[in-house]
Amino acid sequence: MKPIIAGMIGAAFGDTGATVMRTPTPGRRRKLWEMPAQRHCPLIGTCLPVAEMRKLATRASYDVRDMSDYSLHATVVSRCDARNELAELIQRWLEKRHIGAIARFERSKDAAAVMFAWREALAAGDDIAGALWAAWTHPALDEDDGKEIYGDLHMLSHQVGAGARADLRQLDHLKRENARLRDELQAFRLGLGAAQRDKDLATGELQRRLTDAEQRAALLPHRELELAEARKAARNYRTVLDRAEALATRIERLEERNVAQARLNEALARDLNEAQDSLAAAEAALETALGVCDGVSDDMSGGAGCGRTCPAEAMLAGRCVLCIGGRTGLVDGYRRLVETQGGRFLHHDGGQEESLHRIDGAIATADAVVCQAGCISHAAYFRLKDACKRLGKPCVFVQSPGVGSFARGLAVLGGTAPATAQITLLAH
Repeated sequence: MKPIIAGMIGAAFGDTGATVMRTPTPGRRRKLWEMPAQRHCPLIGTCLPVAEMRKLATRASYDVRDMSDYSLHATVVSRCDARNELAELIQRWLEKRHIGAIARFERSKDAAAVMFAWREALAAGDDIAGALWAAWTHPALDEDDGKEIYGDLHMLSHQVGAGARADLRQLDHLKRENARLRDELQAFRLGLGAAQRDKDLATGELQRRLTDAEQRAALLPHRELELAEARKAARNYRTVLDRAEALATRIERLEERNVAQARLNEALARDLNEAQDSLAAAEAALETALGVCDGVSDDMSGGAGCGRTCPAEAMLAGRCVLCIGGRTGLVDGYRRLVETQGGRFLHHDGGQEESLHRIDGAIATADAVVCQAGCISHAAYFRLKDACKRLGKPCVFVQSPGVGSFARGLAVLGGTAPATAQITLLAH
């Protein structure tokens, strides 16, 4: 606001700008030094802030440290009537600073349009400095319009001066009001301090009375307190006794359950041993009946061998048997049974770790299949069943994964034993 006021004061107290405008090159905007010298004072004062004016003068090698704002203004204005380093610096700064206003005024193609844009900016009052620079440098502006803009700036300076005086009166009023409010605040603070002191005195008195009451209460007999503590201890003791009785009852029940469980475990262990013995005897009898040898030699067993004689003609006679599923630890037993009967052995774990896609290839390679139905997934079961039917391969489904069950399955494949409820033959 200060540069605008300064420029307006210059417009108010300068001459009327009657000097003829220097004619620039046609179609080109006027430079600062091409304007009438009488317009430099209001132009510099309005469009160039004092701080920027000091910077530009310093760059142009002027010593401005001891200059007042007015002396600096007068020096700069006097140097703008001709092209020199300072004038060029100011020209470039004003062009860059007011580039937005210049762009707006460039849309004006004649003097009337320029004056219309100037009137709009003057009415809005938001960028008078930019509008002034853009209007006075516009190539379409003539001398009369330049004078009219000078007159508008002159009248605006009066209005700004009147507004400044009103602002000063308002400022003086605000200063007096501020002083009054400060006095009221000081009085309020004094009253607040007195109230705080009264509060502190009352609080101290109440604290003393509370201390006296606590001391008197401490001197009273403690019999009621002791009686309450005794009643509480009795209730706690009764609670502990009840819990102890409940825990004792629970311990007795648990001991009875443990005794019954131990007896049941002993019976189950005996039943298990008997079942294992029976199973071993049954498998041995079955292997003996089928003529199956476990393949252990005399020097491997350290004794006289199994004591059984393998049949002269193996019932598999070179056929390839594929075992699907079964227990991992019994795979070697399955293999010995097949090889003892003169066959070749293949194995697939039924999709536990091996891919199901390999089942089709394995079935195509084998002559017959023994499926441990209880040890494979449903997907593997239906896959091998479809493959056996499609390829015409005989398949035996065995429910139990034992070696004896596998041997009975081989017997079914060899035609030496019929299928049973635990062994199912899928004929092709």
